[in-house]
This record gives sequence, C-alpha cells and structure tokens, in this order.
Amino acid sequence: MKKIFAALVWSLEVLIFSYRTFLVLALFIALWGWLAYEWLGLPESSALMLTLALFWAIAQLLAAAVIFGGTVSGAVNAAGTEGMDLPVSSLWKPGRGKAFSVLMFLILCGILGGIFARIFGWIDARSLEVASFLTFHLGRPVSSMGIGEWFDVIEGLLWIVLSGYLLSLFAALMREGWRGAGRQRWKLLAKSVFQGQFFASILSVSVFGGLAYELASWHHGVPPGFWDYAQVIVRFSLALILLSAGFCFWSLCLARLQVPGVNPQKD
Repeated sequence: MKKIFAALVWSLEVLIFSYRTFLVLALFIALWGWLAYEWLGLPESSALMLTLALFWAIAQLLAAAVIFGGTVSGAVNAAGTEGMDLPVSSLWKPGRGKAFSVLMFLILCGILGGIFARIFGWIDARSLEVASFLTFHLGRPVSSMGIGEWFDVIEGLLWIVLSGYLLSLFAALMREGWRGAGRQRWKLLAKSVFQGQFFASILSVSVFGGLAYELASWHHGVPPGFWDYAQVIVRFSLALILLSAGFCFWSLCLARLQVPGVNPQKD
C-alpha cells in the first residue's frame, strides 16, 4: 500500500506542476472533436470531396496517435527519471516517431473492445432470464432491473480493469517496444486485476471521471438564451479539462507503478 500511495502522491504532484499540459491536451481534444464533426459534415458529391475526406480522416488518426502516444511516453519518461514535470512538448514530441506503432495498438484495442462489448451485450440481455431463474428457486420475486444494475456495476469494473491493463501495456510498449511489452503482458494483467494498478485505475476513473460526469450532466436553472448556452459551454469545458487531467494522472500513476526509478530505454 505504501508503494501505491507514493505513486498516487507523486502523480498528483506532477499533475499540479504540469497544469499547462493537461489544459493544452484538453484544447487539442476539443479541436480534434470539432474537426471530426466538420469531417462528418463534408458533402460526398464529388471525387475531390471524397479524396479530401480520406486525407482528413488519415490526418485525424495520425494526430490522435501522436498525442496519445506522446502523452503516455511523457508519463513513462517522467516516472523513469523521477521527474516532477510533464512538459507541454511531451504531448507530441515523443509520439511523432511512434505513430504507426500507436495506430496498430489502438486498432488491436478497438478489436478487443468490440469483442468485450459483444460479450457484455449478450450478458446484459440475460438479466431477465437470471431474474426468472432466481425468482423460481428463491420463491420470491426478483426484479430484472436490479439484476441489470448489478450487471452494469460489474461491467463497469471490468471495463476499468481492461482499460487499465491496456494502458499499462501501452506504457510498456512505449518504453520497451513490442517484444518488451509482450514479455510483460501476463505480469501486467495480474497487476491490473489484483495489485496496485487496479486501485490506481479505480481511483482515476471514479474521481476524475465521476466529477466530469456530474459536471457535464448537471444543469443550472437559468432562463433560455445566452446564459443557458454559456453555462453549457463552461460545464462541458471544465468536464473536458477534468478528463484530460484524469488521463494524465492515470498514465503517470500506472507508469510510476510499472517503472519506478529506472531510466527509460530508447528504442
């Protein structure tokens, strides 16, 4: 527990000293989302527009890979050198030469996530059957809605574990390459389920993600018009900043638990 607490405290200190980094990250995410929205609105009436849409989509994917890879690589570098700062330049500098590896990893994560989503969807559809089974054997009515809520809690925990494991594996990939990450895959999985990475993931998601969700879903009662739109923009902007800070904190904490006090290797 001391190791986990030390990693959490160190990650929080780095996050405080690096507030500019997660603010810029939030700005990048907002800009990326706006450009993606504009891409969805492109007309498809000519070959020129289709070509433009294709290059726009590739540029969006490369930008996401560079920023995602750079952020995690910066966290690994900070953890390995015991640094107290996550510079703004770490958002793009470390990830520029690793964009292809990042894209491949993200594609694999997408495939794995799709498989788990199908499994969880199948389990959720069995809530009525489980409720009927329990009602028959217990001799009292069991609500399928209650069973569904329990399924949602378990599914949420499993998604957090899976995300924490993949983020830890990605940190290993950024540090040691594909072979090094492959050698650590089962060790990192055990840590993500039973050890410090699990608690770090739960804390990161519940605190930062929970606050961001509450902030985004809360609606202050103001008359329709300018102030209503203004408070929506402010709430969603603050929620995005919280999510950016949470991702930086999560990456720092997992990297610190994975590579404490070791100088990072160069690919």
